[in-house]
Amino acid sequence: MRTLIWSANRDNPAQLGSTISLMPNGQLMLTHSNGTEFLICNGTRTSSASLQDDGNFVLRDSSSRTLWQSFDFPTDTIVPGQVLVEGQKLYSNTNGTVDYSTGRYMLEVQTDGNVVMSAYRFADPGYWFNITAPEGQNVSLVFNQSTAFMYVGKNNSIWHYITTHLPTPIEGYYHRATINDHGNFQQLVYQKGNGSQWEVVYNAISEPCSVNNICGVFGFCTPLGNTTVDCKCLPGYSPLDPNVPSKGCYPDVVIDYCASNSSASDFTVETIENGNFPNGDFADMARITPADVEGCKKAVTDDCFCIAGVLVESICYKKRMPLLNARMTSAFTNGTMAFLKVPKVNNNSANQNNDKKHSPSEVVLLASLLSCSIFAVLRHIELHQIDEETEGEDMILIDWVLCCVRAGNLEAVVDHDAEISSDFKRFERMALVGLWCICPNPTLRPSMKTVRQMLEGTIEVGTPPLIDTQLF
Repeated sequence: MRTLIWSANRDNPAQLGSTISLMPNGQLMLTHSNGTEFLICNGTRTSSASLQDDGNFVLRDSSSRTLWQSFDFPTDTIVPGQVLVEGQKLYSNTNGTVDYSTGRYMLEVQTDGNVVMSAYRFADPGYWFNITAPEGQNVSLVFNQSTAFMYVGKNNSIWHYITTHLPTPIEGYYHRATINDHGNFQQLVYQKGNGSQWEVVYNAISEPCSVNNICGVFGFCTPLGNTTVDCKCLPGYSPLDPNVPSKGCYPDVVIDYCASNSSASDFTVETIENGNFPNGDFADMARITPADVEGCKKAVTDDCFCIAGVLVESICYKKRMPLLNARMTSAFTNGTMAFLKVPKVNNNSANQNNDKKHSPSEVVLLASLLSCSIFAVLRHIELHQIDEETEGEDMILIDWVLCCVRAGNLEAVVDHDAEISSDFKRFERMALVGLWCICPNPTLRPSMKTVRQMLEGTIEVGTPPLIDTQLF
């Protein structure tokens, strides 16, 4: 079975008709079929290029000294003979063997001596780590070529074995280790000669729902065995993209629980048996102890800033928005119970929305999403600050809509939708309100009361300012 283990340009893959050339000046160049070029290596003394039997692609000078090698620039996979040193990273694919572009998960050999996996786009500190050597001890992740064992080493000595059991004889199998699109780091083998598929011999993650952000914002993860998960939305939420559950969910109804006219009759508190919201210290508002089921549920009900709660061993953890990593796993089934505020839906309004005349198209849903996804978008702003090379699709879309508004050309957003164009004023108001709500300058964002008035049309909605998000 052919398996991709390295790519020089995974986010801009070559198309049919592309070529790779070792130029006379020593540069290794990829030329796309449309004529555009991608520089792989800017070597000036390169005289030869070769693909070694161990899978390493190497450029050498006239004295056979290595100038550049693919092993120094891994993608999602390492093979025997390859070593990850401090600061090197593996990034998962976006979607298995369908989309090889840079995905959501990262394995890094950190400079503090730890090997860590994280959902890096969410500034995640890590959901799996291997405690290793103290900082500054030349830590590395080694895939031994002769034994095919993986271990963490320091100063050329073995500190900790990662894999300890492999099929024999070692030379009778192909070996690789990959961080996959489910956020798991695995070592796999493929029997030479009569093998039919890659077989897993090591899993870093034994409970797949423990991977952070596996089901997205407001998603709920249920494990299906030890390797796959089932992602659904929390009660009161709907999927952003039913075909891609990892994109998360958005609220069906947005309520300001702290508004002067808000009361407990506006929502219910639903119980999720064996559920948990382990968002870390960021999501914990308070811890109440001792607590029981009714006490924890009441604490969630009475606190307008609290969106959820978790009861674990007589301790009630009150949670704030947004909810990430909601999950149900065997590790949390011993006396764990989660509570979630769910707004009540006005049945009359729901019936009206089911009428074809008012049925929302994708564009109207998008405009509504702009109004209710304040927190989700602010994670995208954080990502933009952390990794300028990776921009979320939502931020690109929002910038485009704002530019259309300021240019007086918002109609371009809906020119393909005759139904929405016929009710353009309503769409325009929704879009403007959404843009105000996600303004990068928090002092300019309207209150929930003002938002309600703008949506109802009782006050005018001005044009949102164009503000550089890099300042915030």
